[in-house]
Amino acid sequence: MATTESSSDTGSIDTSDIEEAAPNSRTVSALTEVMTVLDSIGRARNADDLFLVNSGSGSEYLVDTRTGSCECKWKQYNPTKECKHQKRVAFATGERPIPQWVDDEALDDQFGMHVDGEPRQAVADGGVTQVRFDAGGVTDPTEDPLAVHSEDEPRTKRAKREDIDVSFLAKPGRYEIHSASDSRYEVDVLEETCSCPDVAERCKHLRRVDIEIKAKRVPRPDGKLPDA
Repeated sequence: MATTESSSDTGSIDTSDIEEAAPNSRTVSALTEVMTVLDSIGRARNADDLFLVNSGSGSEYLVDTRTGSCECKWKQYNPTKECKHQKRVAFATGERPIPQWVDDEALDDQFGMHVDGEPRQAVADGGVTQVRFDAGGVTDPTEDPLAVHSEDEPRTKRAKREDIDVSFLAKPGRYEIHSASDSRYEVDVLEETCSCPDVAERCKHLRRVDIEIKAKRVPRPDGKLPDA
């Protein structure tokens, strides 16, 4: 299910440095406009090179990174140039680092959340660093239990990235999951079961509950509050 990302404040970009971006307008649009990139749904399902990009207006475009194509009208009239949807895919998946001149607050707090890639940001020494956005800011991956690491499995990445609320339901070890799509599932960490339709041995909801317990964000399976 497509989930639209929150809007961004383009005014927080330092326009004096925009000359470093080329072409400027499409790069800024790709970084700040309301868009959601999805890589495992609908026409993009089971295809590593295909991505669906949902715009704030409700339009949906298929981007093919292998052929360098996009369904948007702008791309049709400019077939040799890269449209903002292609750029957004590159930034959201980590294929291209987010330029150093971009203020973190200008980016959606769900930037890159719905793809398996890892957004990266250019740093002053010319290198790049993996980033995770939380409430408009960049969090420290060494202190953040939801920071995504390159060695994480795809479902673990989704468990960390997606907007999932975990609450203790009953002891021993039963938790309720409230997903961004407003679905609710029951997870039993002792039996390692979940009521979601995912047939995988350990779905993203089980993984998220484990993360929350280890991070002491929810009560332990016995119902006791986390140790201080």
